[in-house]
Amino acid sequence: MKTVTFYVLLGLKDLEFLDKNSFTVLPSNEIPFTFKKEDIEKYAETSKEYTDNILITARVECDLDRFTEYRDSHPDENLTEFGGLSEVKTDTLNHSLIDKIIIENVFGKDLQNSNNEKILSILEFEESFFSFRLRTFLNTNSRDVIPADYFDEPVEDNIMKEENDENFKKIVKEQRDFINETKEITSKINTVEEAVDFLINKDLNKKDFEEIKNKSVANQFEETVEHFGYGMYLRNFFIYPNENKIFLENLRNYKGHYIDDFGEFGVGIIGDLLWRKINNCETTEQNSTKIKEIQERINSDIERDSHWDLHIKMKLLSYNFTEDEIEKHLKLQKKMDDENANFDEYYFQQKALLARLNEEEKQTFENLKQDYLNIQNVINKLKHKP
Repeated sequence: MKTVTFYVLLGLKDLEFLDKNSFTVLPSNEIPFTFKKEDIEKYAETSKEYTDNILITARVECDLDRFTEYRDSHPDENLTEFGGLSEVKTDTLNHSLIDKIIIENVFGKDLQNSNNEKILSILEFEESFFSFRLRTFLNTNSRDVIPADYFDEPVEDNIMKEENDENFKKIVKEQRDFINETKEITSKINTVEEAVDFLINKDLNKKDFEEIKNKSVANQFEETVEHFGYGMYLRNFFIYPNENKIFLENLRNYKGHYIDDFGEFGVGIIGDLLWRKINNCETTEQNSTKIKEIQERINSDIERDSHWDLHIKMKLLSYNFTEDEIEKHLKLQKKMDDENANFDEYYFQQKALLARLNEEEKQTFENLKQDYLNIQNVINKLKHKP
């Protein structure tokens, strides 16, 4: 797709309008615009001498074919007084806009003036969107890029509404049937491996199977094991009603593969092995040997200062990362520890390494990362952070 890019200068009222429209529609407000980033920033620097307002620069990327088609069929005969976007030009940009209007930078004589809090509240919501978009891209094998209006889409109401007595009795009966059924099934499952085989071959529906298959390796390195959703299902199936002591003992003493996050009552073990089997990522014999050797070094209490790095290395080996990839990961970890100001830059580089991106995906990642870091930088300026 061929694109054409514009840069615009926004004030508080413009931001409020954008906020109401998911940053996907420009207001017809004679907004100053340029074709180059440096030009709009020069204009902003000049403008701040004549106003006390906080000024925000933003990028507007349009589909060139749609832009040209609309422009040619809607001639613009009304020039604005100060060379800003006319109503027709604004409509042309809105018609051909590809994604969100992206925040770039901030200017002003006093960035802590009375509009500061209002602007911050708008931008912080946008920052959370771009953070979530970037994480979703890295955490899914399909490399999902959530749409601009993702948070505006209606969410299914899963909250239980008041039920009459008959419906309540039906729900209670279904729960009892589920407990009785799981007790019968789990009485015949004696190991973690058997539990995972059962889930894959007899229990998982197509939607759940595809959802697990779409989770990338980077998702497996998130700080917490999924507590609700499928994690809750595993607890309710294999833990709470389970009276099979052989299985529970096997789960407590499981050593089938390396894992550092066991989850509540060990469901993290089941979930991790399930993901590995579905995604063909079980630890190779060679890497299993390396993990045992590292564990022996840790147990012998040698090199205590490097224990954390060794634990990271074992986890990476368990997902079959190469020595070169592990070295890069550890270098990024050290940068995260030493350079707090650039923490997010190195953090997402690390996640990208885990996600094993191809060349095209790396370019998309860099663009998404920069969109997030730009708005984060603007927020830091507004908060007086260096």
